[in-house]
Amino acid sequence: MTAGIFARSAALATVATALGGCLYLDPINERPSAEIRRVGDGLIFRGDALTFQAVVDDPDRDRLALDWRGQACDRPASDPARRCSAVETGTDPQFGFTVPLAIDGAPTVALLVTLDVTDSHGAVAKPRQALELAVGNHAPAVAIQRHGRELMGQFPVGVPITIAARGDDPDGDPVALTWTLFPAATSVPGDVGWTRLPDPAGGGQEYQLVPDVAGDWLVRVDGADGLATARGELALQVRPDHAPCLTAVEPSVADGAVVIATAPRRFAVVVVADDLDLYPAPPPGDPYLGAATLRWSQRPAGAPGFTAIGGGGAIDLDPATLAPGERVELRVEVADRTGRWPAQSPGCTVDQPSCAIEAPTTCVQRRTWLVEAR
Repeated sequence: MTAGIFARSAALATVATALGGCLYLDPINERPSAEIRRVGDGLIFRGDALTFQAVVDDPDRDRLALDWRGQACDRPASDPARRCSAVETGTDPQFGFTVPLAIDGAPTVALLVTLDVTDSHGAVAKPRQALELAVGNHAPAVAIQRHGRELMGQFPVGVPITIAARGDDPDGDPVALTWTLFPAATSVPGDVGWTRLPDPAGGGQEYQLVPDVAGDWLVRVDGADGLATARGELALQVRPDHAPCLTAVEPSVADGAVVIATAPRRFAVVVVADDLDLYPAPPPGDPYLGAATLRWSQRPAGAPGFTAIGGGGAIDLDPATLAPGERVELRVEVADRTGRWPAQSPGCTVDQPSCAIEAPTTCVQRRTWLVEAR
């Protein structure tokens, strides 16, 4: 073995001597090396703008050609059925693209970024650089709203409630909605109104609920974007018809305050709030709403009882009908279609200037003015 090496060395030396003492051998071209680095960190979501940097090296300092390719995929690399589609290509050291929302109609769930580097002699970096990245999904959100004859957060029996739901998704995915109604415990299924309404122009869906009994109702809406789900729930308190409220009157004074009348003066109800019966009265022909009933009475201050003096929204008091310095109590009371008047409530004695026949006590059905003629 050693003798063979010496023999070849001697032969090379002889050739070199014959060529004038010079030995020339072609240098061996080394392959370049390459690496992909992502600029930035954190989770990746559809619609994000991504940037990558090529980190390359060539021992021979040859000129290098870069070939980037970015692809979006509908499934992770572990799934043999996945489909990938090219998003962007590039040749510069820095490469970037925006993560598409979908691939052939399916949400983007993964990215494949590859980089090929070739030197000026045709040597290619091995192995080919490839970077697999998972793409996250924002869960959808479900927003629910309601509107109807709501009073103090509650709804009357037998009157429509409209529930609107909308699914929103940060990724722009369509959100499919599934509705479920949970009636009150004593509800009879055949007596409940539960109707899909035309979709609102602004998006989402609407249902109309007509509850048949008082109780606690629940509407649940599930939203799905194809990858994740969300749930929204709306609790509805359905209660028997509430007593109406004398919300605004004129003049507005505290109980016991004296109103001085030096000329004819009007005392009026401005607004009655109620779940069904209102003042001012609703337009005629409404299938659910009606008008509140108002009645007025009067008594000399300190007298045992009141005398009815009329109905309607206002009464004019002329002090000329009284002696100077004489005081009278002027009273208005309100009732709705149930016909419950304050005098029918044990808590509303005749001498109470204002009172409520049910909670809350801020919703009163009686107001009384103490008027002094001058």
